[in-house]
Amino acid sequence: MDDDSTQRWSGRYLGVAQRFIPAALQQDAAQAARAANVVNAAVMAGTAGPLYALAYWLLGLETAAVEILLCCAVMLSAPPVLRLTGSVVAAREVFLCALFFNFSWLSWHLGGIVSPTVSWLITGPVVAMFLGGKRCAGVWLAMSCASATLIYLLEANGLAQPLAPATHMPLLHLVCDLGLYVVVLVFVLLFELTKNDGFSRLRQALATINELAIRDELTGIHNRRFLLDLVEKEKERADRNGSEFCLCLFDIDFFKRINDTYGHAAGDTVLRAFARTVQDQLRALDAFGRYGGEEFLLMLPETPAASAIALAERVRGAVEGLRCSDGERTITLTVSAGVAEYRLGEKVAQTIVRADQALYLAKSGGRNRVLCHGDDGPAEVARSLAAPVTDARAPLDGADGFQRDQLTGLLNRRLLRDRLRHAMDRARRNGRVVALLLLNINRFKEVNDALGYEAGDILLHQAGGAIRRCLRDCDTVARWGGDEFVALLEDLGGQPDALLVADKILDRFTAPLSVAGRDCYVTLAVGIALYPAPDCDLDALLKRADIAMRSAKGWGQNIVRVYAGSGAGPGAGDGVASVLPPPQSERLALKNDLRDALAQGQLFIEYQPQVELRERRVIGVEALLRWQHPVYGRIDPGRFIPLAEETGMIVPIGEWVLRCACLQNRAWRAAGLPEIKTAVNLSARQLREPGLAARMLAIVAETGMPPACLDLEITEGILIEDLAANCAVISQLRQAGVLVSIDDFGTGYSSLNYLCELPVDILKMDGLFVRRLGAASGRARAYAVADSIVAMAHRLGLSVIAEAVETPEQLGDLCAMGVDAAQGYLFDRPLSPELVAALLARQARECADAMLPPTRILESVAGGRRAE
Repeated sequence: MDDDSTQRWSGRYLGVAQRFIPAALQQDAAQAARAANVVNAAVMAGTAGPLYALAYWLLGLETAAVEILLCCAVMLSAPPVLRLTGSVVAAREVFLCALFFNFSWLSWHLGGIVSPTVSWLITGPVVAMFLGGKRCAGVWLAMSCASATLIYLLEANGLAQPLAPATHMPLLHLVCDLGLYVVVLVFVLLFELTKNDGFSRLRQALATINELAIRDELTGIHNRRFLLDLVEKEKERADRNGSEFCLCLFDIDFFKRINDTYGHAAGDTVLRAFARTVQDQLRALDAFGRYGGEEFLLMLPETPAASAIALAERVRGAVEGLRCSDGERTITLTVSAGVAEYRLGEKVAQTIVRADQALYLAKSGGRNRVLCHGDDGPAEVARSLAAPVTDARAPLDGADGFQRDQLTGLLNRRLLRDRLRHAMDRARRNGRVVALLLLNINRFKEVNDALGYEAGDILLHQAGGAIRRCLRDCDTVARWGGDEFVALLEDLGGQPDALLVADKILDRFTAPLSVAGRDCYVTLAVGIALYPAPDCDLDALLKRADIAMRSAKGWGQNIVRVYAGSGAGPGAGDGVASVLPPPQSERLALKNDLRDALAQGQLFIEYQPQVELRERRVIGVEALLRWQHPVYGRIDPGRFIPLAEETGMIVPIGEWVLRCACLQNRAWRAAGLPEIKTAVNLSARQLREPGLAARMLAIVAETGMPPACLDLEITEGILIEDLAANCAVISQLRQAGVLVSIDDFGTGYSSLNYLCELPVDILKMDGLFVRRLGAASGRARAYAVADSIVAMAHRLGLSVIAEAVETPEQLGDLCAMGVDAAQGYLFDRPLSPELVAALLARQARECADAMLPPTRILESVAGGRRAE
């Protein structure tokens, strides 16, 4: 056979073999090779099996011949199994099972364990080595040995059933040996055929053709036809399993204008950049493709609408910060998106139509938005008005580049002055107020120095967008130069309206901006000038805003100052007055300062003793976080803990508190003091953090804290927000030996059903019930309620700790109820670690000396502390 004939034969064989290998496997070279070996093995069975059957038939062994043909049929089913399941392992095991049964059956029926049958039994492991490697061969070798042992035992007990006369056995052995040679020859031939260069080139060509058939040539992502096929398959799976999935339709805003202004080459660059940006946000199971033109379709399997909306918004934000270059100019992009969740039973086309309807409304409503089509039609879920290509009133750079800042895409000074002039004319006519806000980014140079100028540019771009999103459609924002922005507010009622907008902008900047993969916290100095005002023209208004801004910058971070004129109010010396009401200004300052408080050592922990009421001894302490602010002094936890929750600082602060409390507990034990437990509070934000239990247990192990000495307190309402997830976290902690308490019980849901389900150890009775025990009126009613709580907790196997115990009368009632422990100012206020150590040492010393009965020890210690 010449080379051309060989190549033709190889090509035909390959074409047939490729039909049984799914496209997903063909994209992976290793998987494709394993799949090809399974097909080769099936072809081997189809070639050698009938020859075996014919030989046995001619020898008069019809039963054996039929058995061989049946096993061959099963082995030939391996390629279809491969095609249907897409699993090489499933197809391989089908083939090996049939092969194993064939040779085991023949060995039993054709003479038992003799020389040729032993060679039959090792055929399975040899083939398994080719198809699945050493591990697979080991499994089937063990199976063959077990089969040989069983056959030998059957033969030893007289149960072997030879079907051939002894005179035929030598001929049968010869046929079997020849058959094995044929099998090996065919398999090696096929194996080598699939490994030679011609086959590899042919395989590569077919793979390339398949890739071109499913990929968009320009962007490299899925094309429309293949993507819709994937969506149809996901629909079938959803209909079958009841799973959920969503479709997101994206459209690049003003793409035609980009093509017209920059050329089609720049448009192609934009499409490729957008595709890459979206792919960076996706999981492996998501499917993303070009739907047509500048539209892209994203399929999110096993994703509810809320998660799809969040992902679409994340994509929108990532694209908003994307800048493409045609070599000379920078193009800033935005994208609009429509989201629709698949409804069981509807057609894929209907889901796409609903996503398209949401997209249409997003674009017609201002672009750079994400809308979701729900049961009531499209609903807006996010909106951004920041980027240069978003505003239909403003042309792109290049067409009217003189109107826009090249870096941020916002208006430049020239256009701002023009709009300010018109705004001042309208204000004079209609008697309304114009406010000019000049905003300066504090310490911007530090960002440039630390992260580089490119990161600084990104920060400016994102800051401009953040400011724009705080304004109305009729307002204007412009980059004034460097790290300064101007916001022009029209049609205001007066100064309070301007202050509300300034407060809104400052509050927005309490959240970090993402720069170069890092969270960057930005503070502003805001100066405000109002018009109409005496002796004020356009240049004077700008100058007054600049004076107010520089005054704010000198006062600190996130400060707002207003130009008040000569001699007007506070700050008359510089013509500027502070304008934010003190509570708002202080709150913003605290938010910003809280980020530095941990690093600067302003946070510390005090410990309030918990007293066991039967023997009146200290059995534990509760760790209480404190903040000593350098300006405002001691800050109440009720003020700064909510701020920590809002900013996300509660997570690192909470872990710091846990680590410090564990280390302090170890220090007390190392000093020879009695072992006590330490209670640490968990916040709602911490409990929602993934991997919370693992991180906390790691801190416990790292600090050498016995888990049984740690008590994590969780507020009742927080626990019930997501009962199933919280129960899983709590169970993981309790399995490690950590105690868990329900804090402030009785002030939240107080559901007995929830209490039965929550895996907790301790119930802390809120101080509200304790304080009522000492009240002049309603004491009996309060006692009955508290006594019921204690009795219920004890029947559930929970200990009870009472909080805020302040009077002997309250203590007497709690002891009568059988409360296990208590804390409050009756025993001691929150103490420093040194005072807790002294308290424990005195208690241990007095117990050892037996100077006082147990019930008097703590009274003596506490009395001594109060006297000190």
